[in-house]
Amino acid sequence: MTGMGGMSAWWRGTALVAERGLVENVRSRTFRIVTGLLLILSVAAVVVPQLLSGGPTTYTLATVGTAPTTLMATIDAAGRASGFTVTYVSRPDDAGVRAAVVNGDATVGLSGDSLYTSRTAGGTFPVVVGQSVVALETSRKLLGAGLTPAQIVDVMSVRPPRQVTVAKVSSESRAGVGIAVGIVLFLALTFAGNAIATTVAMEKSTRISEVLLAVLRPSQVLVGTVGAVGTVTLIQLFVLAVPLAVAVRVTDNIQLPPVATADLALAIAWFVLGFVLYAFLFAAAAALVDKITEVGSAIMPVTIALTVSYLLAITVVSGNPESPGAVALSIFPFTAPLAMPVRWAAGDVPAYQLVIAMVLTAATSVLLVWLASSIYRRALVITGHRVKVKELIGAGSGG
Repeated sequence: MTGMGGMSAWWRGTALVAERGLVENVRSRTFRIVTGLLLILSVAAVVVPQLLSGGPTTYTLATVGTAPTTLMATIDAAGRASGFTVTYVSRPDDAGVRAAVVNGDATVGLSGDSLYTSRTAGGTFPVVVGQSVVALETSRKLLGAGLTPAQIVDVMSVRPPRQVTVAKVSSESRAGVGIAVGIVLFLALTFAGNAIATTVAMEKSTRISEVLLAVLRPSQVLVGTVGAVGTVTLIQLFVLAVPLAVAVRVTDNIQLPPVATADLALAIAWFVLGFVLYAFLFAAAAALVDKITEVGSAIMPVTIALTVSYLLAITVVSGNPESPGAVALSIFPFTAPLAMPVRWAAGDVPAYQLVIAMVLTAATSVLLVWLASSIYRRALVITGHRVKVKELIGAGSGG
C-alpha cells in the first residue's frame, strides 16, 4: 500500500507541475502566434492547390472541317478513362490547322496524315490522337479486306503486355506514411526540444526550480515540464491536422493512400517513444546551462544527433530497407523512432526485430528520465557558470 501511495503522490506532484507549465505555455504570446501560423499554413495547404489547379485538364484538337464522329467518339472515350476533356475546333485548310497550333488556339492539329504539335505541348494527348487515327484506319482497312465487324473487334482487342510496377518497397503508400511519421516527429522534436530546453534553463536561472524541488522530486519537475510542452506540441499538431482532415472528407480532389490501422497505431507508438527519448535529452542538456543564452550551444549535440538520425532514416533505410545498415538503424534506440517506421512501412520486418527495437527504445527512455533527473538535481547546486561533466560526478559523489 505504501508503494501504491507513493506512486500516487508522485503522479499528483507531476500533474501539478505539468498543469502549471501547460497554463503558462497556452497563455503565452508565442503559443498564440505559432498556433495561428500553423492554422494559416494548414488552411493554405488545402486552399492554394485548389485555386491553382484550375479544374480538370482540357485539350483542344483542330481539324480540317468538322472532325469525324468516329474519331471524336474514340478520343472522348480515352479522355473519360484518363480524366481529361477535349474540345474540337475546325479550320478551312491545312494552313489554318497549322496556324491554330502555332498561335496556341489548339493543343494538337490533325490534317490528312499530318499531326501538328507545338514544342510546349506536353502530356500524352498527341499520342492519344495518333493512336485513335491509327485504330480507325486499321479498322477501315480490315473491313475492306473482308473481315466482319466481330472479327475486327477481336483483332483490335489484343491486349498489351501486363504492366508490373517494381520498386524497392512493397507499397509506395505505406512507405510514404512511414516517411511522413519521420518528418512529423523530426519537426515536432525540433520545435518542442527547444521549448523544453528553454523552459528548463529559465526555471534554473530564475531559481524557480529550487522552490519546486523543496517539495517535489527532480523527476517530478522534469516529467511535468516535458509533459506540459509535449501537450502543447500535440495541440499544435492537432490544429495543423484538423483542416487537412476536413478537406480530405469534403474534397474529391484530395486522395490519401489506403493505410492499415496497424500502421497508424505503430506510427503513433513510435512518435510517443521518440518524443520521450529526445525530449529528456534536450532537458538534460539544458540543465547544464547557467543562462538562457547558453541554451542553443548546450542542446546543439542533441540537435545534431536528431538531424543525423533523420537523414539516415531518409537515405539509408528508405534506399534499401533490408540492408544491414537499415536493420541496425531501425533497432538502435536513438535512431529507431525515425528509422523503424520507414523500414516497417517499406516492407516486411520480422516481428522480433520490431519488439526488440521498441523494448530497447522504451528502456532507454526510462533510463534517460532517471539520468536527466539526476543531472537536473546535481546541476542546481552549481551556479555562476556552465556545468561540466566532471563537476556533475563530483556533485554526485559529494551528495
